[in-house]
Amino acid sequence: MRLVRPSNGDHGVLYTDSYLSVRWSPADSSVILAGEVDLSNSAALATALAAARSERGEIVVDTGDLRFVDLAGLRALLAPGSPVKGGTAVRLRNVPPYLSRLIEILDA
Repeated sequence: MRLVRPSNGDHGVLYTDSYLSVRWSPADSSVILAGEVDLSNSAALATALAAARSERGEIVVDTGDLRFVDLAGLRALLAPGSPVKGGTAVRLRNVPPYLSRLIEILDA
């Protein structure tokens, strides 16, 4: 497991484990997720997203390469979304249909 703050010049991996990769994209200041998010790595995802948000205030999270998200993962994904001045803290991009449906069902 590796967790890095996005401002330290490491424009690659923010977090990685056997199931999930969290990368920082300096080109558009977004966080790119790939793999699976569940109870085993949701806390690490929340920490990585909170660190990214603290740098920008608002973050864009690309979820297009996520294969699975459970409820713990969804909470971690949306946790940095507490209101900030001037808008939302988290914007999701490339949301897979299953995740879109989950968010709709839970009215998240």
